[in-house]
Amino acid sequence: MHQLEQILTHYGVEGKVEGEGVGPLIRQIRFKPKPGTKIKNITSSVEDIARELGVKTLRISNVCEGGCIGFEIANDVFKTVPLEEVLESDEAKNAKGALPISLGVKIDGTPVFADLAKMPHLLVAGATGSGKSVGLNAFVISLIKRKKPNELKFVMIDPKRIEFSVYNDQKYMYMPVITDNADASEALQLLVVEMNKRYELFEKSMTKNIEEYNEKEGNMQYIVAVVDEFSDLVLSDKTVEKKIQILAQKARAAGIHLILSTQRPSVDVVTGSIKANFPSRMAFKTASGIDSKTILDTTGAEDLVGRGDALFLAGNGELSRIHGAYISTEGIDEILKPYRCKIAPVLKKKHESDQIVVEKEKGKKVEKKKEFFLIRWIKGVWGWLSKTEKKKFLKMIWLLLIGAFVGSKTKDKSGQIFDSIADTLTKPKRRTYTTTRKKTTRRRY
Repeated sequence: MHQLEQILTHYGVEGKVEGEGVGPLIRQIRFKPKPGTKIKNITSSVEDIARELGVKTLRISNVCEGGCIGFEIANDVFKTVPLEEVLESDEAKNAKGALPISLGVKIDGTPVFADLAKMPHLLVAGATGSGKSVGLNAFVISLIKRKKPNELKFVMIDPKRIEFSVYNDQKYMYMPVITDNADASEALQLLVVEMNKRYELFEKSMTKNIEEYNEKEGNMQYIVAVVDEFSDLVLSDKTVEKKIQILAQKARAAGIHLILSTQRPSVDVVTGSIKANFPSRMAFKTASGIDSKTILDTTGAEDLVGRGDALFLAGNGELSRIHGAYISTEGIDEILKPYRCKIAPVLKKKHESDQIVVEKEKGKKVEKKKEFFLIRWIKGVWGWLSKTEKKKFLKMIWLLLIGAFVGSKTKDKSGQIFDSIADTLTKPKRRTYTTTRKKTTRRRY
């Protein structure tokens, strides 16, 4: 602690260390500078201060208690934060809101909860292995612990096919876990239709949102859509971004909320319209400061230590450092055991193959057989040809047909006609150039 004071004096910063807080992943040294000290003088020398302290990563928190500046340094030994302890804490029991989710714990170990219904959507980003998928599981399990199956339903989209497979066949699912990009687009469209139906019910019952409707009419379920690697969906189908934008803008009052996750927070994926509709964002360790700026509008996520270490940007613009809680796949399966059941598929199955397709139309069977292999081969070759090659090919066939017709009329069996056709096809064309000379006239002065 005194070593930090001495190092800061090398850079013209004087002050006193007020205290130190040790967390599961990092420790924070609270330093109170003398009045008149500019924070810019400290932040501009972060790399040199880290070098003199002998640490790999050093992050400075500008806002701390008592007007102090926090120097956050990684611990030598990392501790795991079990989700069970977080969900059994007093903060979890006293958490208010319709959809409280566990974000993790603060640096001092205090559990942090936030209401997804007030966010109203959450955007999560981070590099591979930063703890992003474990964080998504913590969000889902914390909601399952607070809500019953008749109060909450999930729609899960998992292009990687391995992250959400444990959630299949249980009562909390609105539909089975979606792994195909085409089905994902259809599922988002289904949520848009459901949103419009709910607004029609609100109009008939003279209510404004799902809370008023449940108090007046009955039980309308919340729907939380969790999308893992939504960058794959956006790049494969351009309509996905539009559907996400519609849900993000209008679905809050209808009780439909989104949690989007991506490991590539680039500008073409996390666009300005998505960021405008997702004021609450969470960034785990990113590969570079550019990715951190894309997701949080500021740098800092590139200096995190990983293993669930994250920065949470609240809707009011407040940035805080949080350590995510951990839960294993076996722990998730144990929690979901009482709710296991078969879920009927909501989306229509589509079978696309070259085999015989039987469709029922008005009680009649219509059979569509495979095309002859020669026709398919000709179509394939024709598709590979360029425009000029297609013209040459058609010209050659036309001249051969004319030669065959003329040869049959003149009874010429020597093949002179076909030789002349070949000469015309192989004969190079002379290029002619025309030059135009501009006439000039002299002016008389």
